[in-house]
Formats: sequence, C-alpha cells, structure tokens
Amino acid sequence: MQVFLLVICAVLPLRAQTNNAFIDPSGMTVETRFKLPKGYERLYGDEASYAYYLRHLRMMEDGAVVKYFDGAVKANDHIYAGVLNVDMGLEDLQQDAELCIRLKAEYLFDRQQYDKIAFTISTRVRIPYVKWVEGMQIVINDKTYWTKSSTEIDRYRTLRRYLDFIFTHADINTLLVDVQRVPLHSIQPGDLFVQDSRPGHAVIVLDVAEHPVTGDRIYLLAQSYRPAQIPHVLMNPENGDLSPWYSISTVSDRIPTPEYLFHKRDLRRFREVTPAPQAPKKGPTFYF
Repeated sequence: MQVFLLVICAVLPLRAQTNNAFIDPSGMTVETRFKLPKGYERLYGDEASYAYYLRHLRMMEDGAVVKYFDGAVKANDHIYAGVLNVDMGLEDLQQDAELCIRLKAEYLFDRQQYDKIAFTISTRVRIPYVKWVEGMQIVINDKTYWTKSSTEIDRYRTLRRYLDFIFTHADINTLLVDVQRVPLHSIQPGDLFVQDSRPGHAVIVLDVAEHPVTGDRIYLLAQSYRPAQIPHVLMNPENGDLSPWYSISTVSDRIPTPEYLFHKRDLRRFREVTPAPQAPKKGPTFYF
C-alpha cells in the first residue's frame, strides 16, 4: 500500500496553494479571486483604464495547474497562487516578455486604440500594428517578411498574427526599449519588473492596493516563463502572511519572486505610443 501511494503522489501534479486568507476559491477574476488585507483599498481606474482591464482578467478554476506549450505540467513548488485563463498558443513564443506585450496589445485592441499598438523588434525598430495590417515588406537578416494578412484591423485573429510576428522577433532587450523606469512608490497595475541580466526575466503587475493611512502599496505579480507556459499569479516567497501580495514597505532593494530575483530599480512602465500616420495602401519595403 505504501508503494502504491508513493506512485500516485509522483504522478499527480501539485495543486496551487488555496489555504490562504487572501484567496477566494470561488472568484473567477483577478479582483474576485484575490482578497485584500484589512485596511487596504484597490487603486481603481475607470472602465477604460488598463488597471480595470487587468483586474478583470479571467482566472481558471481554483487548483488549476500550469502547463507548458507542449502540454507538460509545471510543478507548483510554492510558485503560483492561481492560473490566468489566458492561452499560450501552440508554439514556444509567448514567454515572459511576450506575455507583457500581449496583455498591453489586447487591452488597446479591446479599446479599439489600434494606432497605439506598436512594439520594438530585434532590429530596434518599432512595428505599428496599423502599418503591419496595411502591409509591410520587412527584410531582417536577408529574410523577407510580407506582413499583410488581412485588411480587417479589428479582427482578433489579425492581431494574433501580428503578435506572433512580434514574438518571433522580440525578447527582454527589445521590451526594454518600449518601457521606462518608474519609482517603486508609484507602482500601478500594468507596470513591469524587467531585468536584462542573463538569463533575464519580466513579470507584470496585475493589481495594486494602497493603505490610506500608512500609504503602503501592495501588488500582485504574474508571469509566463521559458519555455512558454500558461500565465500564473505568483506567490510571495518571503512573506507567507501576505502572499500572494507583495508590499513596497518591506523592500530595501531586493524583490525575490519564486523563480527570479528583481530589484526595485527594475520597475518599468510602457511608454506612451504616438499614433502612427495612416499607412499607404501599398506598403514600402523597410530594410533594417
């Protein structure tokens, strides 16, 4: 009987930790799944804000496991507190930096702000979505890409084709071109912790709350990683009493996450994108 139990334990994937005072197993969005410590209030934005969008991302059922793009299960050794209901695609493309790009792009797409969707690729040139849809012939390392796949800029599948192109030519270093440093005390939903030292990593701030008396801010972090995997909300490895929330008041410099060590100087925010002029019907060739 003991041998049988050992085999079962080895086969079954570890479940996300749910015995936490700040986790409501019945909640199916970020906001409803993760409860606040006493006295804290969420930094609410209006329904058009990125904060509102992130806070209302759907969660998988409590106890769901993280899977890699190839279907393998990622063991939950006190890594994640919940799994976002966000697909990762069929290839090893949507890794850590790419998740940050995707969420920002889908928010702008959802708000029909198509001309603000633009990201930098490995050639250090920013590729606007509106130009990509109209048609760009791009030559990268002697390989030619003709980007035009649809003239329907408001079709989600067109956005996903664009994002696959960006993901193929993006990484931590290209993400750093599109963001700027911000101080930890001003942290808000949508900010990123990004570090370019090898191997480098990026996580996104999903939610932020503040204590009106002390001014302390707490925040939730989510990540994908390498290889590509379903995005998940991270546990706090240094403060089990507060986990999965992180607090700015407990930070001197180091911000440990379950799988990577950040520093407060690594907090960044996407730069505002100046809308690109409307692309011509027949796009020119760009050599980078």
